[in-house]
Amino acid sequence: MLKGEKRKRAADASASPGAPKASKGEVISRPAFEAALAGVLVDPPVAHDFPGAIDREIAGAIWTWIARDVAVDPVARLADGIESGAEPGAAFEAMLPEILDALKAMLGQEAEDYELERRNTIQMGGEDTRKRLPYVIMALRRHKLLDQAAVFGKAISTLQDEAAIATALQSIAINNPVTRALWMQAMMSTTANPSRVMAAAASLSGGGDEVRIANGEFAPLVDAMLSHAQSQIALLGTHPGVFADNDLACKAIDRFHRLMRAINYNLEIDRKSHWGMIIADLTGRVAERLDRPMREITANVTKALRKPREGADRVDPDDVLGALNGIYLLITVRNSRDSLAVNALLEKAWSETGQAVEVLVTRALDMFRANPSDPVARERLDAGIKLAELRFNPEYADILRRARDGAGRRTVQQA
Repeated sequence: MLKGEKRKRAADASASPGAPKASKGEVISRPAFEAALAGVLVDPPVAHDFPGAIDREIAGAIWTWIARDVAVDPVARLADGIESGAEPGAAFEAMLPEILDALKAMLGQEAEDYELERRNTIQMGGEDTRKRLPYVIMALRRHKLLDQAAVFGKAISTLQDEAAIATALQSIAINNPVTRALWMQAMMSTTANPSRVMAAAASLSGGGDEVRIANGEFAPLVDAMLSHAQSQIALLGTHPGVFADNDLACKAIDRFHRLMRAINYNLEIDRKSHWGMIIADLTGRVAERLDRPMREITANVTKALRKPREGADRVDPDDVLGALNGIYLLITVRNSRDSLAVNALLEKAWSETGQAVEVLVTRALDMFRANPSDPVARERLDAGIKLAELRFNPEYADILRRARDGAGRRTVQQA
C-alpha cells in the first residue's frame, strides 16, 4: 500500500462516526503545540519522509492522542490558562514537563503490555503515525534547542567564507541521530545560502560522495535540504495552472532551485541511489506543477495586449496582471532551469512569448501613433512597454517610451 493511501485510511478511520473526537482542550492548545515544533513541521503533501521533518497532520494526530488519552489533565489546564489570557508559548512551556512525564509513563506501561501498545497505535492513527512518535517526543523535549538551530541557520547565512561556515558546522556537537536530524531541519528553515553550507559539509567530510557525507554525519543535512525542497512544491498550488499567489510561487521555485543546486553542485549523487531517486521524483513533481502555467503564458500576454475583436475597446487590468505574472514566472523558471526538468517547455515559452510581446507592442505603438489622444491606446502601449522591459531589457523599453513620448509631443504641437 502506498504511503499516501495508508495516511488517508488512517485519517478516514479517525474521522469515522465511532472515533473519539478532539476535546476542547486539545483544540485550544494545539496552536501552542505547533508553535513549539514550528521549525520541523512540514505541510502536506509529503511524498517522501525525512527523519527531521514531521508531517503537520501526523503531529496533529499525535497531539490529539496525547490530549485525549495520555496527558488529559495537564492539557486541560494548559487550555484553561490560554483561555484565561496566558501567553500560549509560556503556558505551554510551563505544562510541558508534566506532558512529557505522562508520555514517559505511558510508554513504560506499553513496554509491559503489548495490547496497550496496539490500542494506542490505533488511537493515534496507525503504524505510520506511530513511527513518528519518537521524533515528536524528542522535538518537544529539545524544542528550545531547535529554536537555537533556527538562529544558527540565520547566523551562518551571513558568513561569506566557506572556512568560517565549516567551523560553524563543526560546532554542532549533537550525536543523537534523532536530535541531529531535527536540528538540521530547523537550521535549514532559516538558511539562505544552502550551497555554501553544503560545500563546507563536503569539505569537512573529505569529499562529496554519498558514503563520505554519511560518514561525516552530514546525511541529515542532505535530508533537510531535500525536505525543504519538497515543501516548496505545495506552494505552487494543488490545481494545475492556478497560483493563488504568484509571488509566493516564484519564491518557491527559486528556493527549490537553490536547495537542489546546493546538492547537485557539491555532491556526487548516484541517480539510482536513495537520494538520487528522491531528487528525480521531486524534480518531476515541480515540472508537473509548472506545465500548464508555462503553456498559458503566451496566451495570457496576447489576451492582455490584443484589441478586443468585439465590443468596446478596453484594457482589462486583470488580463495585464495575468500577463505580468506569467512573465515573472517565465523569468524565474529560466533562472532556475538547471534544477527543473522543463527545458523544452521553457525554450518554447521563451521564444513564443518574446515574439508575441514584440509583435503586439509594435502594433500598440502604431495604434497610439495613429491616435495619441486615445486613452485606451496609451494604456495598452504602457502595458506592452512593461512586458517588454521584463521579457527583453530596460534599453528596449526606453526606446519604446521615447517613441511614445515623441508621438505625444507631435500631437501637442499640431494642436
